[in-house]
Amino acid sequence: MLSRKRSLALAAVLLFAATILSACGGKKEGQQVEEAKVVKFEAAKVDKVSSYSELSGMLEPFEVSAVSFETSGRVVEMVPKEGDRVGAGSFLARIDATEYSLQVAEAENALEKARVGYQKAKDDLARMEQLHSQGALSDADFEKSQNSSAVAEKDYQLAQQSYALVGPGGGQGKDSLKSPISGTVIAKLSAVGQVVSAGTPVYRIGQIDTLKVILPVPDKEISRWKAGENITLLLYQDSRIGQVTRVYPSTNQSTGTIGVEVTIPNPRHDWYPGQVVRARYATESKEGLFVPVEAVLNQGMDKPYVFLAINDKAVKTQVTTGDLFDNKLEILTGVKPGDQVIVKGADMLFDGNTIKQSEVAGK
Repeated sequence: MLSRKRSLALAAVLLFAATILSACGGKKEGQQVEEAKVVKFEAAKVDKVSSYSELSGMLEPFEVSAVSFETSGRVVEMVPKEGDRVGAGSFLARIDATEYSLQVAEAENALEKARVGYQKAKDDLARMEQLHSQGALSDADFEKSQNSSAVAEKDYQLAQQSYALVGPGGGQGKDSLKSPISGTVIAKLSAVGQVVSAGTPVYRIGQIDTLKVILPVPDKEISRWKAGENITLLLYQDSRIGQVTRVYPSTNQSTGTIGVEVTIPNPRHDWYPGQVVRARYATESKEGLFVPVEAVLNQGMDKPYVFLAINDKAVKTQVTTGDLFDNKLEILTGVKPGDQVIVKGADMLFDGNTIKQSEVAGK
C-alpha cells in the first residue's frame, strides 16, 4: 500500500513538471525576438560635389548722389522725404534768395566797374598810341599805358567769370536744388530753417532698383571669380541670383582680400541698403562616390566603416575614405555604386542587426 502511494506521488510530480515545460514552450533561458531598428538607407552613386565657402557684405545702392547747393543760405523749403522716389530734374529744396540776390548784385556791380575801367583803359591807350607815334610821348609812358590796359582787360574777364557763376544765365536758379538722377531719397540731411554752406550735402539720392555688394574675396581664391558669372546671395530666408560686375584691380593690404562687386536686382525694393547678405560659392569640385559624413563611423583603432543594408540586415563594411566636400565624405574602397548605405541611424547599430527603412521623410 505504501509503495502504491509513493508511485502516485511521483507520477503527480512528473505531471506537474511536464505542465511547466509545456507552458514555457521549450524556449531556452534568455532567448528574445530581435526588434528591427528603424534606419534610413539609400543607394550609393557617383556624383559631382563641391566644397562651399561663404562671404558677407553690406548692400549699397547701385548709384548714389550727394546733392548740395552751390551757394550758402538758409533752407526755406524741402519737399521729398526719406523713401520718396524722385526723377532726374525733380525739385528738392530751396534756400532764402536774399543772400543769393546780394551776391548777384555784387557781381553785377563788379562787372560794370570792370567794364567801365577796361573801356577807359582802351580809350587812354588809343590816345597814348597817337601821341607816341607823333613823338610827343616817351616809350616808357607808352609802355605804362599798355600795361594798364592789359590789367584792365584781365580784371574785366575775371568779373565776367564771377558774374557767370552767380548771376542770371550761367548762375540762374542756384537758390533751388534739383535731383541729378532718378532714384529714391536715401537720406534727408538738412531741415527747413537750417543754414547750409555751399557744397554741404542736403540729400542723398540712390538708385535702389538694383543694389550692389562688395565681397571681400581672399586673394588666393580670386582666380575663380570672373565678371559676368552668377552667384547666389542670401538674406535671412530669402535668396537671389546676383551677377559679378567687377573684380577690383588691387589687394587690400590690411585684410589680404580683393573686392568683388556683385549687383542684385531689387525691383520690389524689399532688400534695403545697409543689410548684410551672404554669398555662397563653390571653392572646389570633385567627381566620385560620396556619402553623408554621418554614415561613416570610426571607433578607437578600427578602420572607418559603414553599414550596408543587405536582406534587412545591417552589414558592417570597412571602407577607405578620401576628401570631405560640403559634409559629404568620399569613399574610395568598400562601397560600389548601387550598394544600399545606411545614412541615418548607423551609430545605433551593431553588425547583423535587423533593420527596416524609415517611412518618414528625412528620418
